[in-house]
Amino acid sequence: MANKGLWYFAHPYTCKDAEGNRVTAAEDANFAICCIRSGELLKRGYNIYSPIAHTHPIHRMSMELLMRPDDGMWYRLDNEFIAKTDWAGIILAPGWDESKGCIAECGQFVARRLLIKCYEDIMQEGVIL
Repeated sequence: MANKGLWYFAHPYTCKDAEGNRVTAAEDANFAICCIRSGELLKRGYNIYSPIAHTHPIHRMSMELLMRPDDGMWYRLDNEFIAKTDWAGIILAPGWDESKGCIAECGQFVARRLLIKCYEDIMQEGVIL
């Protein structure tokens, strides 16, 4: 079965305005959409790690982390997960190709020659367990 193993779910998150300031309401919306999509993947039998769904609450509950101007700590954590986990592959959410983080994550899976799937394709399969 193609969904065996652990899958990394790459989902856009960061939103900035024209001046480069974070738009937290938009990031909260991306988190909510990511959680809904993560649930859909789980219902279809995909065991996923979703850095947005799994780390957004920590980011929002720590004022110090929320006020940091960059996402370096989160990128390091995500890259550590990618490097040290035996992944089946990566699932790319809609809009991944406009997200610097998702593009970089996808590149790591390409370099390791792991499977790459698009969320939309999985949803069209329509198989719910």
